[in-house]
Amino acid sequence: MIKSTFIFIPGIGKKTEEKLWKQGILTWEDLKERAHIIGLSKTKRRVIEDYLDRAENALYKHDASFFAEHLPQKEYWRIYKEFRDNALFLDIETTGLSLYYDKITLIGTSNGHKIKFFVKDNNLEEASNYLQDYDMIVTFNGKLFDIPFIKKEIPEAKIPPIHIDLRYLLRSLGVTGPLKKIEEKLDIPSPRPKDVQEINGREAAVLWSRFVKGEDKALEKLLLYNIYDTTNLQGIMHLCYQKKIEEIETKMNHNSYQQELIGSLGNKKTDYHLDAFVNFNIPKVNARYSHDGLLEAYLNNELLFRINRKKIERIDVESDNLIQKIENRKRNPISVGIDLSGSEKRKTGFCVLQEKKAYLEAVNTDDEIISKTMAVRPTVISIDSPLSLPKGRCCADDSCECREFGITRECERTLKKRGINVYPCLIKSMQKLTMRGIKLTKLFEEQGYEVIESYPGAAQDILGIPRKRVNLKELETDLMNMGIKVTSERETITHDELDALTSALVGYFYLAGDYEAIGNIDEEYLIIPAFNSGQKSEEIGGK
Repeated sequence: MIKSTFIFIPGIGKKTEEKLWKQGILTWEDLKERAHIIGLSKTKRRVIEDYLDRAENALYKHDASFFAEHLPQKEYWRIYKEFRDNALFLDIETTGLSLYYDKITLIGTSNGHKIKFFVKDNNLEEASNYLQDYDMIVTFNGKLFDIPFIKKEIPEAKIPPIHIDLRYLLRSLGVTGPLKKIEEKLDIPSPRPKDVQEINGREAAVLWSRFVKGEDKALEKLLLYNIYDTTNLQGIMHLCYQKKIEEIETKMNHNSYQQELIGSLGNKKTDYHLDAFVNFNIPKVNARYSHDGLLEAYLNNELLFRINRKKIERIDVESDNLIQKIENRKRNPISVGIDLSGSEKRKTGFCVLQEKKAYLEAVNTDDEIISKTMAVRPTVISIDSPLSLPKGRCCADDSCECREFGITRECERTLKKRGINVYPCLIKSMQKLTMRGIKLTKLFEEQGYEVIESYPGAAQDILGIPRKRVNLKELETDLMNMGIKVTSERETITHDELDALTSALVGYFYLAGDYEAIGNIDEEYLIIPAFNSGQKSEEIGGK
């Protein structure tokens, strides 16, 4: 396809290119030979010839940088056939979805023949040299996720000059959705096992957390998940290339042009199409320890890597340390956490965290919340709810003139920039919750209590523990592992109670002085743990 491409030449866009095709000018050689016939000046012909010569030279020398510089990024797919032998399919796993807070746990790659991994705190930096050996990199949502993470953690890494992000290439073909759903739509012939099919980015982070805590089987599952990602990217890339060729054929409807393309691809309906996928046995991954104590990972009995799991850093939050810091500041370690609902008809999670004991229950009314809170005389009350309005707003009434000042606060915008999803305090679904939170805060503060706004989801992301919607049982386990003894009136602890416990824990970080206040004086502050927050970087959205 690249030898039928002219849009890298200055002044030739897609419309002009299509016009040339319809005139029977199908290749670089055609354009050189017929440039004088189509009425171009000598200067224009010279420019065209120069750029065609550069393109031919770049293709001969296998220099992808020329095409990276002169082709529009959305047209990089056109050189896939010529450079696919030196293309790398890449997918990363991370501790979470926030570039600001999270880190890469592993980088998985496939070149169509070999699978290679780079693992956190072991050989991750070696990815830098490996990447520079390739001309082309293929990802799914890599522009917003994988590549920014790699640039943050391995600044010296040289990303291949041609980056094809399949998310956007697929979108140009009318195919959207998450990667696994796209695989189903395209009938990729490497179906994932059911237990791998159910994993997504957040659940992959949970698998890494389990591995760090000693569960080697979790690493096997994580590697298998990543292997399906990288190898299936190749099949999808091949299909996309084929579809784009067919799209151009249909658009041009020119017999000689179609024959030219078919000739350049070989028998497109058989040989090329069948060659699109990696001939891969159903992958089997297992991990075992060698005699020298290193952990070895194998793919179908072939060694993938050896790592020292003792080198892997882990986030450990111990309630004893927090309590000690609180007491050193002459404050009592008593925090009430409230996972507030928007209505008294719905359950509100309630937690009293005193020393290392957490008492959990679910309540309904404001009177219950107030009486149970005041009964324990907490040092701080931490409420999971917006507790203020955006600057300039006096209410949540959309008919009031104050609506001109918007529906979001600075703290919400800041978290969003850091890659942590948060709902604006005055969107329709949040208005009742916001007003209820503000009302309770005023009542508590009138009684002399210290009240902070918390957001359990953000705290869980920062502390590297799963949110309730990702893995409720794992969230419960991680909170217990902090040394907190939990008592609940329910046999099964609910997600509301766990979020209330998380809010109470944020209260401990606040009392210990290990917190970051996000927001401003006019809008009050949202309190988040400062644990691991010294890490500053460019912000992006999630995978």
